[in-house]
Amino acid sequence: MIIDREILLLEKAIGRSDYPGARKILELHAEKFRRPHIRSKLNMEALALLNCVDELNNEDNKELYSRETQLIIQHINKLAYDCRFSEIKRFTFLQKDLLANPKIYNALNSDAKALIAPPSSEVNDHLTVLS
Repeated sequence: MIIDREILLLEKAIGRSDYPGARKILELHAEKFRRPHIRSKLNMEALALLNCVDELNNEDNKELYSRETQLIIQHINKLAYDCRFSEIKRFTFLQKDLLANPKIYNALNSDAKALIAPPSSEVNDHLTVLS
C-alpha cells in the first residue's frame, strides 16, 4: 500500500498540533481528500479534521465562519462581557445587517444575547412556538 505524500504531511502536522498547517494542506488538496480510497487511508484525527474543514467550507456556513465575521462576533462578545453598553450599542448598529442572520446571532455568547435583541425572524419563530 502506497501512502501519499499529502497524507504523510497531514498526519505529521496533526501530530505536531499544527492545525492551521493541517487545514491548509486539506484545503489545498480538497478534491483528493474527498475520494473514498484516500479517506480510508487517513487516521481518525485526520479524518475528523477533514470532516470539520468540509463543514466549515460548506456554502451554507461560508458567511458564519469567515475570518471577518469571527472577528466581529469575538469583538461583540468581548464588549458584552466587559459591560461596555454604549460601545456595544454603536457597534451592533453598524453590524445590524450581519446580526439579522439567526446563525450569526446564535454564535454570540449569552452576555451579548442578553444585551442585543434577536433577529426579527427568530422572534417570530419563538412567538409561533409559544402560541
